[in-house]
Amino acid sequence: MMASLAADVLGDRLRRARSRQGRSIRELADAAGLSKSSIVRLEQGGGTYPLTIVKVCAALGLHVARLRDADTAGDDRLAVHRAEDDRWYDMTDFGSGPLGAVDRPLTAEERGALVKKGLTTVPLVVLKSRLGDGRLMSNVMEIYGRSEPRSHPGEEFVYVIDGSATITIGERSVTIGTGESVVFRSAESHTYEPAAGSAPPARVLTVRLDDRGGLD
Repeated sequence: MMASLAADVLGDRLRRARSRQGRSIRELADAAGLSKSSIVRLEQGGGTYPLTIVKVCAALGLHVARLRDADTAGDDRLAVHRAEDDRWYDMTDFGSGPLGAVDRPLTAEERGALVKKGLTTVPLVVLKSRLGDGRLMSNVMEIYGRSEPRSHPGEEFVYVIDGSATITIGERSVTIGTGESVVFRSAESHTYEPAAGSAPPARVLTVRLDDRGGLD
């Protein structure tokens, strides 16, 4: 049975099962009577002994035969965001709930009206296309004015869908236009704003890679 699965597929299914149980690599290694490096090698698709897999499955409470089932670690192989899932929030006041207090997507005209009322400067949609234990977090933002400074662990990718935006990271600023992108260390304080001379809003896709880890 184990020979029928590619090593990287097997390792990923075991990693997801561990993650869903909220267990660290060290905790699983201790429970299975293995070294931490053995767990890391297994989850990364490295070669290992069948007995190692049996021990890990026993520690996770999984029957070895269930590894053939792609849903062993939960049906989280993909996540989709649909247009009807759009809910617009203020980037700096996310906790106040959806803009307009409506449980539906806002039109571009409605978003513009909220900006004119001073209720938001950077409305954003948090995309649902994120795996349950995934590290990629993506948003679509409309930048009407300069945002409040932000800082969070990891890396951030910004791609301009429409318009032109200036992103300031620390003391350095970069301006990118439609079809252009930038990646930066998001632990550095950063802001977004429409590029000088361009008509707002700048519409951008941001993808954050959270590198905090936490399950080692």
